This record gives sequence, C-alpha cells and structure tokens, in this order.
Amino acid sequence: MFEPHLETHHSHGGNDNGFGDGVSILDELDKLAPIKSFDAFPKVQSTYVSRSRRGGVLTTVVGLIIFLLVLNDLGEYLYGAPDYEFQVDHELERDLQLNVDLTVAMPCHYLTIDLRDAVGDRLHLSDDFVKEGTDFVVGKASSMKLSPTSRSASEIIASSRRHTPNQRRTFGGIRRLFSSAPKARKEHSAYRPTVPKLEEGPACRIYGSVKVKKVTANLHVTTLGHGYMSFEHTDHHLMNLTHVVHEFSFGPFFPAISQPLDMSLELTEQPFTIFQYFLRVVPTTYIDASRRRLSTSQYAVTDYSRSFEHGHGIPGIFFKYDLEGMHLTIRERTTSFYQFLIRLVGVIGGVWTVAAFGLRVFNRAQRHVTKAVGKEKDVIPSAFEGNSPAARDGSSYFGNSNPVLFDYKAR
Repeated sequence: MFEPHLETHHSHGGNDNGFGDGVSILDELDKLAPIKSFDAFPKVQSTYVSRSRRGGVLTTVVGLIIFLLVLNDLGEYLYGAPDYEFQVDHELERDLQLNVDLTVAMPCHYLTIDLRDAVGDRLHLSDDFVKEGTDFVVGKASSMKLSPTSRSASEIIASSRRHTPNQRRTFGGIRRLFSSAPKARKEHSAYRPTVPKLEEGPACRIYGSVKVKKVTANLHVTTLGHGYMSFEHTDHHLMNLTHVVHEFSFGPFFPAISQPLDMSLELTEQPFTIFQYFLRVVPTTYIDASRRRLSTSQYAVTDYSRSFEHGHGIPGIFFKYDLEGMHLTIRERTTSFYQFLIRLVGVIGGVWTVAAFGLRVFNRAQRHVTKAVGKEKDVIPSAFEGNSPAARDGSSYFGNSNPVLFDYKAR
C-alpha cells in the first residue's frame, strides 16, 4: 500500500530532522508565527530612500545638539556639581596656613613684614617670606575702586575659578584626576619665579606660605622706621606703597574657591598712605568626586585707604582677618560610570528619535497641505474658465451640454 509519508522520508535520504533539504527550523516556525512581524528595526531598501538638503541640515543640527549634550554629561561625570552645607565650626585646629604673594612699588630693603594676633604675640615674618627685587608691572590686575559697580558673590566665585599666577595651567584637570591627594601646604618652590628678577630692583615681590595661629590677627607690611622701632629710617621720597596682590589666601587651593583679593591693584602718589583690608575667613572643607577631603578656608573682604600728613598715622599695608564661627562643606556631586553610560544612550537615542519623528510629522503635514492646495488649483479654475476639459468636451453634470436646446433645434 502506498504511504506518502514513508515515500517522502526515503526520498530525503533518511534526514532525521523531519524537514526537507534547505529548510531550517526558523523557516518552519515562521509558518506558524512570522518572525518578521516582531522586527522592531524595519529596513528600507536604498532604492526607496531619497536624500534631501533639508535632511542634511537637520542631521547636522541634531549632531551638534547631541555633541553639546554629551559634553555636558561628560563634564558632570568628570567634575560634578557642588553641594553646599553650612554648620557650626567644630574643628579644633590650632594652625592656619597663610599664603601671600604681592608686589610693592619700593625696594625690598625698606620693607618689613610683621604679624600681631589676638593672643598678644608679635611675629616678625620678614625672614619667613621670600623678598625679591623686580620691576613693578601691573599686568592683568585691576583696582576694586575703579569698578563701576560692586561685584556679586557669583561674580567673585566665577572670577576666582581662573588660575592665579602661582597655579600651573598645563594639564591641570588630568593631574587632578590622577593625583593621589591634595597637598596641605604650598612651599616656596611651588610659586612661580619672579620675572624679571633684579638684585636691587625698584619694586619688591613678597611671597610665601607660613603657619600662624587660628585666631584673629593683623598682618602688617610697613616701611623701616615707620610703625615699628628700627635703627634705620626710610626716606620719604622712597616710600610708595602702591601694590598688586597676586594672591592672598588661607589654606590650599580648590576649584571655585573665593579669593577676592587675587589680582587686585591699589595706587597711591602720597608717601604716607595706609591700606587696610578687613577679611572674614570661613573655614571650608572641600570633598571632591573621589571622596578626598581638603581642609582650607575662603574669605570675604572690604577695604579702606586714606592718605595723611607725617606723624598722623602709620603708613603701610594691613590685612586684618577674623574667623567666622560657621563651617562650609562643599561636596562635588557626580554620577557613576554606569549612570553616565545610561544617560549617554538616552541622550543620543532620544534626540535622534525625536528629530526623526518630528521630520516625519512635518513631511506628512507638508504633503497634506500640498495636496489640498493642488486640488483647489484644479477645481476652482475649471468652474469659471471656458477652456476647461468639461467645456471642450461639451459635457456637463448630466452628460450633455444644454440638452433641451439641442432637442428644440432638431424639431
């Protein structure tokens, strides 16, 4: 007896998979439920794809937007955004690092640096700071008194983001990423060299870092024989306290620190002039994205200056600082690497998908508008012009043009 299923089995040469030659399992499953219907990425043949100038412009714009958004996410991943937290200062630190770098328009031999604190101690710091002769160059320094308006707190912080003359600029961000820990003290060798350096220069650059008591104090830069007892007296025609403050800070540097006196300029033509700076120091703890802690300080400042006659005051530059009872903690909030990848995929895919959808909606709306305008052009003229196709063919709505008149003439 003929059995078709046995005949088919032998004709395939004993193929045990139950399918014919060239037939795969996917093909058989495709007969039950077409796998192509689950394709989320439909393909269009290149012959059916048309490129336009509009699409090229949109692709360029979308690419630029994606590039800017990716840069924003990359910057937040690398550097993060700061979070500020205020609390009562509980630190029991006894020392405070003082960083000074200024240039005074008179020879170094006639300048002396002293500090008197609230404890009653007087420190002679002329040997603790470095004094080098140079020329008085203003450079990029600006006077706070010549500013038309007072700067806001955000402007002060924004201006303090720049590099001071003592901070290296080359690959600063990369060094910060791979450095082990911030240095708690800046040595004299960390300052930039004096240019030009003159042995007996008309100006004097004073720079260095010293440890002082963490109490209210007053730093004095005065001339010999005026202010403190000295065996030498400075001639009045040599006295010129015009100065540029390159850097005045407390503790090590961190990004976005507020140092309002950096690159400030004060001018005077009178030999007997007093410059006073009143600083309010805020202890600050900076925590970067790698959870490294850095104890430092930042400050706000007000200044006052006046000229007087000989014997009615002490000429000099005075920095009086007082410590606040509040403590500021700054944390750099950043994203993890996996969060960065997820945001990257979301930004690229989201912008590209929305742009493609918007382009399809615009093209479809344009086609509908064009079609509607085209119909109006075809219908409206044919109703009033005699040379329309209906008039030439002698046809009307009923099939013939004026049929009653035609029958009447035939009679």
